Amino acid sequence: MNIKEELMKLKTGLLTRRDIEEIKKQEEKEQNIPTDTIKIVRDEYTTYRYINSRLRNLDDKVDNYINWYFKNAVKGHYTPIGEYSEPRRMRDLIEKVAVWYELRYPKYEVNRLMPGSSEERTEINEVMFNNNQYFNDIHGDNNLDIGTLNWPDFYNKEVFIKSLPSDEQFMFREVYYSSNVTINANVPYLVRLHLTSDGIVDNAENFNYLRKDDSIDLDSYFVGKHIKEVLQYLKSNNISLQPNNNLEEAIEWHDKWVFLKDEFLNCVMYRIIERGGNRIGPRRAFLFAKEFNRNIDVPMMYGVDTSDPGLKLFVDEYINAGGSKDLVCYENYHRKSSKNEILGTIKVGEIIDWLEPIEKRSKGRQYVK
Repeated sequence: MNIKEELMKLKTGLLTRRDIEEIKKQEEKEQNIPTDTIKIVRDEYTTYRYINSRLRNLDDKVDNYINWYFKNAVKGHYTPIGEYSEPRRMRDLIEKVAVWYELRYPKYEVNRLMPGSSEERTEINEVMFNNNQYFNDIHGDNNLDIGTLNWPDFYNKEVFIKSLPSDEQFMFREVYYSSNVTINANVPYLVRLHLTSDGIVDNAENFNYLRKDDSIDLDSYFVGKHIKEVLQYLKSNNISLQPNNNLEEAIEWHDKWVFLKDEFLNCVMYRIIERGGNRIGPRRAFLFAKEFNRNIDVPMMYGVDTSDPGLKLFVDEYINAGGSKDLVCYENYHRKSSKNEILGTIKVGEIIDWLEPIEKRSKGRQYVK
């Protein structure tokens, strides 16, 4: 048996050693997909694991977010013209941020940082500074050391966000709780919470009038608690609140806007993956995930191109950033011919094993039927 045949044998063995229950749990936990969407195929020797890729389509995830945005933040809050145009404006903003990241990290720059194909000679710093005639005309005789300039640092996150119109900058701002939340209650006094920006109670007023006994001073007890802990305590102790009370509304409003902005950044990451293709997309999205505190599992899940000569380097970057060898990834997501095509899956640990030198893999390897 030659080396190529041995490699294919080992690869096949590793790809079919699948823990079916684990991928089901991961799909349910991380993606909220029912277990019956996973197709299990068994033959005499192996168990194969596939999943309908339509359920994993990143463009569908963006569409779902736009629909959620319309139903929860647009409908009923805008004129008919606004209701039509606002979802499109959100989609355009997602695309704008994805394009900014492409401009900041062009294909050849991503490939230089995490090689996945043959490298171009083009360097982004040369293009943007050394070979920029306008830049040189302005600074030509000022002894500016442009060799110290770095384009990704120059066109950084803070600069990009500040360059946006104020209504678009809003999507990048932190969401804060209101400083005062007044509780609707059938008592003759104003029941109110004074909160920090992250929802911690600084002061509580007149909650003692809501209690049924004198066992605890609620005004003192709630200080230092989170607003969600206050609500949970009231419910657990059968202290009734008025329907549509401000306490629950304040929490719902905060959580809605946190989701709105959080998922906005996730959608940018999805578009970066899709726009960049099989190798550059996931790698560029990995850079974005680290910078914007996104889940680094996502670029890795969609970044397994089995023909990628730099796959091991990408996996190493993921592991070094805190990734898990148990993460289940989709094989060749970008090579699917339709949304309904089924995709095989592979764990990160299996990829590492597969890409080890043949000598290491051949020692003591046991195959699972």
